[in-house]
Amino acid sequence: MSKGEFDGKVVLVTGAASGLGRASSIRFATEGAKLCLVDLNADGLAETVRRIAAAGGESVSCAGDLGDRANCAKAVATAVEAFGRLDVLCNIAGILRFHALADVSGDDWARLFSANVSAPFFMIQAAMPHLVEAQGNVVNVVSTAAFLGQAYTAPYAATKAALLSLTKSLAMEFMHSPVRINALAPGGMMTEMVQTLEFPADADQSLIARYIGIRAPSQPEDIVEPLLFLASDRARSVHGACYSADNGITSG
Repeated sequence: MSKGEFDGKVVLVTGAASGLGRASSIRFATEGAKLCLVDLNADGLAETVRRIAAAGGESVSCAGDLGDRANCAKAVATAVEAFGRLDVLCNIAGILRFHALADVSGDDWARLFSANVSAPFFMIQAAMPHLVEAQGNVVNVVSTAAFLGQAYTAPYAATKAALLSLTKSLAMEFMHSPVRINALAPGGMMTEMVQTLEFPADADQSLIARYIGIRAPSQPEDIVEPLLFLASDRARSVHGACYSADNGITSG
């Protein structure tokens, strides 16, 4: 594989078994990065590893539930043991559920916050010493739900707003360190997860239409380019920012 923008760098991607995680992992590999791929779905991880190898790239994988702090430490250790360093952490893994308020269970609430807030936090906590040493960076994938009230997604939206606040707060905490911490906010994407979800049976479609957007949803590959920009040295002046890639949903 010819040299690319991430040649010599090690990138850890969560949610790498499908969707944006898989698409970005493959693109990082074609740009010369060595990858540590993390997801709960071991079979999906194996397929991403296969595709990266077919493209001439190199990767290792680590399957586990990142809501468990020990699994986050294990994932970072896997990357460092395999490649000797860690330059970029991309927190892409997350879950989405549609609920009416009355239907949200305690387990639903806990699971969403575990996957969408606790996991990125524990990943950053484990990775930060290595990222400081490498003068690397973090990209957290949030959502337009961090900015807009969205009916039937209240717990999910709360997690994405929390992750955005976490991004900005850690950016301030590490203002004097040689790391960058940013967020990327996609709108709707045509991923396997989204295609299998259903709204509540009695959902008011006029409320849903307010955040679906006028333009068609993005493909995961459409969001890879802004994600790689934030992870690259081209974004060396970008710190504590959130870039929107939402086809205009938050523009008005």
